[in-house]
Amino acid sequence: METFDCHGWLFITVSETSDTATVKLSHRLAHVYYYPIDLPNDVVDLIQNNPNMTVNQLWTDILKQHPEPLFERKSVYAKWAQQDRLRWKRDDDELKSARILLDEAKAGGSHAELYTVEAVDLPEVEGFTALAFALPNILRKWGGRIREIALDSAWNTNGSGFELYALLGEVYGSGIPLGYLLLRSSAGVKGGKEQFLTHFLGAIRDKWNIQAHFTLTDKDWSEINACRASYPDAKHQLCYWHCLRAIKTRLSILRRTPAFYNSTEAHAEFSWIDEAFVPVQQRDNPVRHCQYSASPL
Repeated sequence: METFDCHGWLFITVSETSDTATVKLSHRLAHVYYYPIDLPNDVVDLIQNNPNMTVNQLWTDILKQHPEPLFERKSVYAKWAQQDRLRWKRDDDELKSARILLDEAKAGGSHAELYTVEAVDLPEVEGFTALAFALPNILRKWGGRIREIALDSAWNTNGSGFELYALLGEVYGSGIPLGYLLLRSSAGVKGGKEQFLTHFLGAIRDKWNIQAHFTLTDKDWSEINACRASYPDAKHQLCYWHCLRAIKTRLSILRRTPAFYNSTEAHAEFSWIDEAFVPVQQRDNPVRHCQYSASPL
């Protein structure tokens, strides 16, 4: 809304002998006209009568009836979210509500042909709140044939501070969801996240015979260690995108001498590395580079 200096004053007079207060509001300049921004009744009816439409679809239909609406799209989203919440909210306690939904989805109901879920039992760890479930319809069909899995997380996606971990399996070059873990920490014990991830991976592995030969994560040590503990014989790989980002980030740092590269140690660990392969600066002046690398700076 447009604002300007209207030279307005608000006077409130209160008397000690009376329980009535006098309020006087004055303006020297008139304000701009106030337009109603409430959603019209036909828009509200459209949202309520079409629960399966997305906000984009609703907004497209709304613009056909209201080409120049005085209300905003975010008002439509707020009303849609309020209406959609009635479909899945079972309790004011979000964790209790989620568990009720899991129980309903486990039974299947009208959506049994589309999906069912199965809760995964988790350990009790001080300072952590967690909820996990698997997708048995998918696992029953593909579980024994999956040889590559990926574990990834999304954080800061809700107002309650839960991290969402998704376990994916590779089928004919495409990723399919196998299970999900919601995890929140409030100054929990050290290693608690890794403990939950290891238990989550192990429970799905044992129940559905997941024999992964390859595991994939980003550079999160909790995820890496959990994969190694659950699949000790599998080859672990880092996410290609995260590797590229790490390299670009490192190369973008200027005026910082890299640490000394010991080609002998590298060759001893990986025999395919050529011992003659060293950085140009180290090859041209190895003594000076060693002095810099040993410096506490």
